[in-house]
Amino acid sequence: MLMRPAVGHSVEPALRSLKMAVSKRVIPRWVEHRAAILEQIVDGGGRPRFWQKGGGFDRNVRDTDEFCRTVRYIHRNPVERGLVERPDLWPWSSVRWWMGTREGEVECDPPPGQAGAWAAWKGFQ
Repeated sequence: MLMRPAVGHSVEPALRSLKMAVSKRVIPRWVEHRAAILEQIVDGGGRPRFWQKGGGFDRNVRDTDEFCRTVRYIHRNPVERGLVERPDLWPWSSVRWWMGTREGEVECDPPPGQAGAWAAWKGFQ
């Protein structure tokens, strides 16, 4: 997730609230439905852990190139985790939106050597 806090505010309270609210809603629902994903997210004590340990991968994005790399990284997460074969198969991904043309928004080019084809991104082949 990319987010930008208001000037003078920290992202920490927002992240804490978001993470707690999501895990408290999602995990019980997955347990109720005996979701297969539960087998993949249990911690060493056998409890489901929705979020990875630690504070996340927080950093400042300083320019358009870094922003584009970060968007690609986020889109690849479900693939790297083994949840889907391609980023566009993850139902909650913004990758399908990014594959389209947007007026007045930051446009990210595909990685070098893949000019002009979003579908040529790693994971779309």
